[in-house]
Amino acid sequence: MNAWGIAAEAEARIRKRDRRCVYCRTKMRVRAKARGVPPDKATWEHIDNNDLRPTNLMNIAICCGRCNSSKGAKKILKWFESDYCIKNNISAGTVAPVVKRWLSYATRLLCSLLCLRSIA
Repeated sequence: MNAWGIAAEAEARIRKRDRRCVYCRTKMRVRAKARGVPPDKATWEHIDNNDLRPTNLMNIAICCGRCNSSKGAKKILKWFESDYCIKNNISAGTVAPVVKRWLSYATRLLCSLLCLRSIA
């Protein structure tokens, strides 16, 4: 298990899946001893900052230090509207498949909740 509570098997699967930043698609480098967050450093990311469980592999990804710093605790759809994303051509249509799957899941979940609310 790593320092963030991610099991070794899950970490290996995520690292294999996310060889490029899941947002800007830049090639990243593992920089174990780097100080600060270099722009191309591979960093752990929670797509949905409200779900910080290390076991939810759909929500855990690897992105570059630059995107992680820009996104911070922002909601992903709000972040897509930021100057950073506009300048770097980052949107729901350009991100990695893992992010697209999460967006699809979140949309379906929201629609289900709204349907339940309208029934009640």
